[in-house]
Amino acid sequence: MKRPPLCGREELPTRFAAADLPVRDCVELAAGLASYARTHGLARVEVSGPPAMRELIEEFGFGEVRFVEFHRQPAVDIAAVPRTWRCGQRGLRCLSDQLVDAAKIASRVDTPPSTLAGGTVMRFARHNRLGDALGIVTGLEHYCRDNAVASVAVSGSPILAEVVEVFACKRVSYAPSPSESINGDAIFARSSWSIPWLDRFNHAVTDAFGGRARHRVPPLPLRRAPTPRGEENVVYYQLDARSGTAPSRHSARRLLNQVSAHGEVRVLGGPDTQTYLGEDLIYVRADLPEMVARLLSCRLFVGCDSGLGHLAGCLGVPGLIVSTDDFETTWSFFRGYASLNVIPLAAAEVLLP
Repeated sequence: MKRPPLCGREELPTRFAAADLPVRDCVELAAGLASYARTHGLARVEVSGPPAMRELIEEFGFGEVRFVEFHRQPAVDIAAVPRTWRCGQRGLRCLSDQLVDAAKIASRVDTPPSTLAGGTVMRFARHNRLGDALGIVTGLEHYCRDNAVASVAVSGSPILAEVVEVFACKRVSYAPSPSESINGDAIFARSSWSIPWLDRFNHAVTDAFGGRARHRVPPLPLRRAPTPRGEENVVYYQLDARSGTAPSRHSARRLLNQVSAHGEVRVLGGPDTQTYLGEDLIYVRADLPEMVARLLSCRLFVGCDSGLGHLAGCLGVPGLIVSTDDFETTWSFFRGYASLNVIPLAAAEVLLP
């Protein structure tokens, strides 16, 4: 016998018991539960689990979520929920969808107007790398255009200022020392890991402030085209030596040798990469404008899930992204770039001559 559809929000679960999750998954869990509560009009949801969960809830200001040591039963066991919210569909917005589907609650179809005020400054302390900056600035610029928000600003890492300067932003500026700002990191933390990287912050802002979200957010054009250098027979190669999932030195060198069949190889990286790969290679370090010019003139880019990989995608540089971690997540991030293909490391060793 089929269960009749639920018609009251009071029948949705409000108590959750989490397993011993790593910190990254704790961020997604806390953010998703906050989204779940807001979306369905629940005043508060409770979660028990690792102590890191309490710290993250407080740090990101998830007022809709309360951490408790133990639960009165019944409580939804997160470990028993299908794991699609983790690999490739991260963010408990996905768990929220699963709970809604289970309860047969119809999704909202209206599009509320944006409540993001012009002149708002978002400050970023955690999301301060090149890939983060590209996603933040691009997603926010398109959100403001689509929702008639006159202007906003970002603050925090200098890389945000560099991206704003290099790419053509009409509605997003950089504020070096704002008197007032809101927590941009907390907004970013609410976003799903199952969508392309440039879409991610666009959707996060929409979740926080309403309005229209973009699907397939296009990269921003350059503010000024670099001086033409002509196409060079160069392959830029980059693997993150600091990554917890970096391939062995043997595998990285073997892939580098295979890539050399396509042109002169120059490795993007600093001293840690030289220690990782060896001193007998040509290494390149450059500021953002110079790196843009170099990538636009190269024959091929071969890299990993990194800020330089996202930069190559934004510039339309032909290349390969070699997944050294969870392939589905890497593919989710990079599938919005027409010029890049994502392949596992094992496939790279087979496909490249």
